[in-house]
Amino acid sequence: MNRVRPLPAFVAGLVLLFVLAPIAVVVMMSFSTSEFIRFPPPGYSLRWFLNFFSRADWTEALGRSIRIGLIVTAAAVALGVPGALALAALPRRLGATGAALATLPILMPPIVLALAMYMNFSGLGLVGTELAIILGHLCLALPFVLLTTLASLKGIDPSLARAAQASGAGPVRVLLTITVPLATPGIVAGATLGFLTSFDELLIALFVGNSTTRTLPRRMWEGIRSEFDPTVAAASTVVVVGTVAIGLLFLAFRSAWRARAR
Repeated sequence: MNRVRPLPAFVAGLVLLFVLAPIAVVVMMSFSTSEFIRFPPPGYSLRWFLNFFSRADWTEALGRSIRIGLIVTAAAVALGVPGALALAALPRRLGATGAALATLPILMPPIVLALAMYMNFSGLGLVGTELAIILGHLCLALPFVLLTTLASLKGIDPSLARAAQASGAGPVRVLLTITVPLATPGIVAGATLGFLTSFDELLIALFVGNSTTRTLPRRMWEGIRSEFDPTVAAASTVVVVGTVAIGLLFLAFRSAWRARAR
């Protein structure tokens, strides 16, 4: 029987406390009876959740964030999977260079990327439209799909494709029956990360969006600046619960996929 070592357990506990404590505070404040954000709450109720789901400005922002996230995810998969296949087919050094370049949007400071998008989209007359937000979010979501799919492709045994080709299967059939199915976990992982990236992104929505195309993160930012009531905390709790639910769904999918593979 493995014994728990006190020091590693203590350090792990401190790290988890540091990461989870702010989230726990926000969740507690979302159930507050106070008119303002304060901690600890004087009492607990569902008042601010009812306020969140009953006000059109909040629900419209939530619906827009979900819709944009789904569109961005679909576009990222449609572009990222062929891109990963192309990079995997290149010589190793050239493919590695392409993969490194693909990571630049997520490595670059967000304010720089948002400003560059504003300058380019303003010249095209796209600022203030959902299309500008979708294109901006796609720049951030696409690298996740591309890189996770590429990692899955590198883990596929090349002998499987050669065996299928030796049996008479053409390139398209090998791609659809061997390569893509085996890379599915990476594609799903990238799609999940892409959706969450789009759903949680604020700066691009601030720079290229406006009050008629506000997403949930932008509405939360406006709420902190102007209202400062616990509705913002309730919205944060909704985002946290949704993110955790998506993460659990992905873990369930991965477990089911591994069980099927065995």
